[in-house]
Amino acid sequence: MSPGLTGYVLRRLLWAIPVLFIISIVVFYMLRLGPGSPVDTILGKQYYTPEQAARVEAKYGYDKPIYVQYLKYIANLAQGDLGISTRHQNFTAKEIIVPKIWVSTQIGIVALLITFGLGIPVGVYAALARGTFIDPLTISSWLLLDAIPPFVLIPVAQWLFVLKLRWMNLTYAGVWEPNMLVPILLIGLPGVAGVARLMRASVIGVLNEDYIRTARAKGLKQQTIVVSHITRNALLPMVTVIGLSLPGVAAGALFVETAYGIPGIGRESLQAALAPDFDVVMALVLLGSFLFVMANVLIDVVYAFIDPRVRLGQARGG
Repeated sequence: MSPGLTGYVLRRLLWAIPVLFIISIVVFYMLRLGPGSPVDTILGKQYYTPEQAARVEAKYGYDKPIYVQYLKYIANLAQGDLGISTRHQNFTAKEIIVPKIWVSTQIGIVALLITFGLGIPVGVYAALARGTFIDPLTISSWLLLDAIPPFVLIPVAQWLFVLKLRWMNLTYAGVWEPNMLVPILLIGLPGVAGVARLMRASVIGVLNEDYIRTARAKGLKQQTIVVSHITRNALLPMVTVIGLSLPGVAAGALFVETAYGIPGIGRESLQAALAPDFDVVMALVLLGSFLFVMANVLIDVVYAFIDPRVRLGQARGG
């Protein structure tokens, strides 16, 4: 990595600190001032005395001014302490979310590979077949799958693969078990249409460039032109899409995780928000914000490597 690129990355990382700091303030105050009380979550919905509530508030520091609570939270966060789960009082927030995020991340990575691994070649194929019936047929077929809501597609998949074909059951035994193939496909396949359409548009734009006509005039093989010239240059706009998709890898899929009993972070996030489980929600928001900021830094760096003509820092217009 060149010194200029290293300095640029360091500046972007330093800028991420105040951004994450502001996000933490806003989210912390919204959680504390919003509806719901951590005392209600800890003691439950049943009746409890003011004395019981006071003891809980003193134990967890909820009796302190909100700015004192925030400073204490940040001090603990700097030491790697994400707080205590108010729903699972015997566990810390880290113990709750780390295993679930790891499950969702493994599933999300495979699903993302399926989405882009199929979407990119499908888009290239459709663009090269422009002007024939194959182009709209290819894109429309994937759009049809994308148009079906998950809560409709999931029961159909369960009926077909579980009840009729008996290829799988609904017992979760691990991410890499054969049972997980259908849930992963349900997450990854609907996104193929969007990737294919963007890739198709990008390839069509590249096909009109002078260097493509020059490559053909030189008598290069069609396969060489498609792989080395068309696809490579058409991939540049896809870098942004891929980069911005990376934070979602760890976000989980609520419908799929619920339907197949997958202990991922998607279902946990919903339950934590409804409880509300303050420290778990806070940790998830900060983690998501951090991944989003890092993804943007990664996008700019990859832009500079793919196309040296792109000036670093202006790769995406800013």
